[in-house]
Amino acid sequence: MPTADVNGINMYYKLHGQGEPLVLIMGLGGGHGGWFFQIRAFRKYFRLITFDNRGVGKTGKPGESYTTRTMADDTIGLMDCLGIDKAHILGVSLGGMIAQEVAINYPQRVRKLVLVSTTAGADETSDVPSELREPLASVKALPRLISEVRILTS
Repeated sequence: MPTADVNGINMYYKLHGQGEPLVLIMGLGGGHGGWFFQIRAFRKYFRLITFDNRGVGKTGKPGESYTTRTMADDTIGLMDCLGIDKAHILGVSLGGMIAQEVAINYPQRVRKLVLVSTTAGADETSDVPSELREPLASVKALPRLISEVRILTS
């Protein structure tokens, strides 16, 4: 089972294909296996790096709170462990938020940034109800956020 010691957690990852590195960052609760169809298409052209974010699948779950910035640091830590200096970064949903943190904080590590079904966050200009903006600031609050969204949309 391929794991890397990254920022105090055991991070599960898989490598596929050959070519320029393309890091695939999955959304909330999704693991590396969620990229099944994309892997089949992209591995012909790229060296794909898929992984389970902290707290998901086979990657460790620390007891303390963490943010999208923490998870961006995890992504860079995994790239460091794999000897990847620079990669294309693709993130979907929460993974897109993490990918933006990678691009903002480590621009020299990003070849191209691809964002899918994501957001830059929620503030007073967004359509997100005010009572849900604060929970968006913390990944730990997302299960509560999902429950609140269900209540508001029912």
